[in-house]
Amino acid sequence: MAASSRNALPAAVVVALAGGCDAFDAWPDPTTVYPHVYTPRTDLEPFEEVRWETETWDPATDPANAGLYLRKAQEHRRSAPEESLEHHRVMRETIPPLGDGPTLSFVGDVMWIGENWDAFATPVEGLLDGDLRVGNLETPVDPASPTELDELPLYSFNAPPEMLDGLPLDLLQLNNNHSLDVGEDGLTATVEQVDARGYAATGVGGHARASVGGLSIDLLSYTWGLNGRGPSERDLFVVPFGHDVVDLDPLREDVAASSADTVVVLVHWGFEYEYYADPRFEVMAREIVAAGATLVVGQGPHVVQPAEVCRVERADVVPGVGTCSVRAAEGAGDRERTAAVLYSLGNFSTTQPTLPMQTGVVATVSLDAATGDVSGLGWTPIATVDVEGLRTVVPAADLDDLEHRSEVLRLEDHLGAGWRR
Repeated sequence: MAASSRNALPAAVVVALAGGCDAFDAWPDPTTVYPHVYTPRTDLEPFEEVRWETETWDPATDPANAGLYLRKAQEHRRSAPEESLEHHRVMRETIPPLGDGPTLSFVGDVMWIGENWDAFATPVEGLLDGDLRVGNLETPVDPASPTELDELPLYSFNAPPEMLDGLPLDLLQLNNNHSLDVGEDGLTATVEQVDARGYAATGVGGHARASVGGLSIDLLSYTWGLNGRGPSERDLFVVPFGHDVVDLDPLREDVAASSADTVVVLVHWGFEYEYYADPRFEVMAREIVAAGATLVVGQGPHVVQPAEVCRVERADVVPGVGTCSVRAAEGAGDRERTAAVLYSLGNFSTTQPTLPMQTGVVATVSLDAATGDVSGLGWTPIATVDVEGLRTVVPAADLDDLEHRSEVLRLEDHLGAGWRR
């Protein structure tokens, strides 16, 4: 079916609107259309099917899956169900560019880089021009623990506190799968170091509220797990997003309880090294938006995934391929509003080896000053490179080599060029 017919208003809905009855009665049951229903890929390589976030296997005791996962980290899962490909082909052409009003800037995973701790992000500071700048700190910063990877447990990080001196951010998400890499004391030290440098934080024992341009903004944060560590002495808001069965009720209740003008839900979720969010995450995103979220911002896959704009309480926007359209949950209000989902921003900084993992985005979101709704989106590519032998994050558009130019063009096709800044 062509995109034009897929986006057209069904005749039954037109009749319902004209007749004055509930236009939503003409909708298909949303559970019978995409993303609930799709055609699974049957041509995947074994390494493409291995997912750590299911928490069904342990790399320390399962060398077969661990080997496949290492290959996935090198080659990535680039494909998606045919409905996902078509959905985002249509969606990326409809994402509105930045509008007027207050703006928020987001980056993905701020990871261990090994050197240049206090200056690694200086070249991209100007790209983070939002009124509030937010990122996920994917490493403890405990001065009492080692910082070299070979001195830490397997798949663990710790950076010196000087890393915080180089971050052009205002608020840090601290709950992710690496929160307990150097134990409970390491988490305590991280919170102390973050607080001492004047950052706001969310995700350890509570969430954050900010004020931007006269709007109150709640920033609620959740993580899929803790890499098998824990539980923590403090609430780290674990929601096992990668499991087959996920209880979203605690998250939905937090969203519904918010009294803020704008509710931002920061989710450390997704399956690592996959170019598209699995449809199960698109289903969960719609449930989070229905509960009252204005913006869902994801990190964790370590590669960039597409975004979508969601329409709430819009009878003329029918659910299915090419749209994100939801009814508000009971008690979440019945006004028309606009939300957005950024499934994965990729890495902000990293030593991971492939170009897609080294090339992330800065996402900027404009908000309607009157309603707090999303009014537009923008993205700017960034890359972690060696500059005079030091790991540095730079604007990817400044890089002239063929590899980076090709990767930026891939991201334009992947995300959509219309909302690139």
